[in-house]
Order: sequence, then structure tokens, then C-alpha cells
Amino acid sequence: MKSSVGDLLFYMGKVAERLCSIEAAAGTSGNISVRADHFSIEEFPQEGSRDKTHHKLDYEFPKLHKERFIITGSGKNLRYIRERPHECLALIEIVEGGYNILWGLEEGAVITSEHPAHLSTYQTRPQLSAFLHAQPTSINVLARLFRSEDSLNRLLFAQHEQLRIYCPAGIGLVDVVRHGSSELAGAVASSLTEKDICAVVRHGTFSVGEQDPTKALNQACDFQEYYHDAARTFLDNPWLRLLPVDFLLKSLGRASKLPLGAKFVNAFLRPPK
Repeated sequence: MKSSVGDLLFYMGKVAERLCSIEAAAGTSGNISVRADHFSIEEFPQEGSRDKTHHKLDYEFPKLHKERFIITGSGKNLRYIRERPHECLALIEIVEGGYNILWGLEEGAVITSEHPAHLSTYQTRPQLSAFLHAQPTSINVLARLFRSEDSLNRLLFAQHEQLRIYCPAGIGLVDVVRHGSSELAGAVASSLTEKDICAVVRHGTFSVGEQDPTKALNQACDFQEYYHDAARTFLDNPWLRLLPVDFLLKSLGRASKLPLGAKFVNAFLRPPK
């Protein structure tokens, strides 16, 4: 059964609230988008109705021409989406040279500055229906410490067995890139070609979902929650309070190369029962 516009706006609000509740969207950080190709403008709430306005984009997305998305506005706080969706979200249509706002946001407002990452990823993976960018403190800390994608995944898989089942491809890791840039958009889209979530050093996590937009939205949120929970489990491990972090990382790296070292490291990284 196809989701309605009301369903979609409701779940965007719920997902936004959930990200805030796990400390993954402080202030105006974080942004959300979903596909909205199958909805007519008449299906949207009267609040938010407006004249169509055109806005230029610095980058072209030719494969997305005439496609529609609901996306957060620039500088909008995610916690207010559920109460005031028309003030926080916009229905946009991608056109040559930019996009048109068809519904939502006040006059003069524009969409999130992270739109290049959203649109590049949709263009790279056409089957996607939802895209989330969050700032979970837990993952931000670990992404700074573990600059190896393999090491980061080994650590997180050891904390949360559900990750191996629900997200077997693991989390991608992208090095420091300027936010809102074409370089960031390309790096995130590339990482999310084969993975459903990636972390960018000093810039949070990006996750995606497929199928029906409401299901895709909840799927993308689940990825954020699972990895946040795994990272928090590690950071709450009492062993970490006994050793300096730099010594711990160097020691684990050396130990993992010894005979049976990997088993020792994995046992150490697992949370105590």
C-alpha cells in the first residue's frame, strides 16, 4: 500500500525526533530527504502552500530532472518537523539549472546546504527513497580515532551482533571533507554505492533506505540507531577508563597482528557481561 503525504510527513517528524533523542541532531545539525515523485501538490497540507520559486544549484543532476523530493530547509531544527512540517520542509522538483520549491518553507528560504550529498547519492543509487544525515557524538568520536574502515567495523561488529545481520556490509568511512561541497557529495555517494551508512570524519553519519519512502525512512533511521548504540557500548566500556586512548589503539593494532592476536583483541573489545 502506497504511503500518503500525511504518513510521510508524520514519519519524517518521528524520525527527526528519534535522532534528537539519541543526541544525533544537536541544534540545526542533521537533515532529511525522501522521494516524492508519486505525490501531486494537491495532496500536501494547505499550510505550506505557496507560489513556485526557482533556485539555482552549483551542480547539475541530469538524471534527477523532473524528480521530486521532500527535503529539510537550511538552518532548520529537526525537532520541530512534526509540529510544523511546512516551516521545516520543502517539496522540490529538480529542473535544468536548479530546483523549484513547490510547497513549504517561507519565502526566501532555501534547502539544506548538504543537498549535494543527498542528490548525488540519489543519482548514483536510483532505487533509494530516503537519505539521512545525522551527527551522533559516539560515531564522531570513533571516526576521529579509527581512521581505518576495517578497524572501525571490527570494533563496532564486536559490540553489537545485530549489525552483522542487519548491516553486513558495514559502515563506510570518509576522511575530512568540507561540508556542503561537491567533494563531500562525491565521497558520500561513492561510499553509499555498496553500503547503507557511512561516517565522515568530523561530520557525522549518512544513511539511506530503499523501497517505499516511509519504510526507507525508518530503515535509514535504524542504521543510525544501531551504529550509535554499538559506538556508545564501546565508549561506555569501563576498560577504556583505565588506559590512555592513544596507547590503547596502538596496543590493539600491534596485538591484532600476532598469532591469535585478533581473537584477543575481539574479546577485549566486546562489552563485559
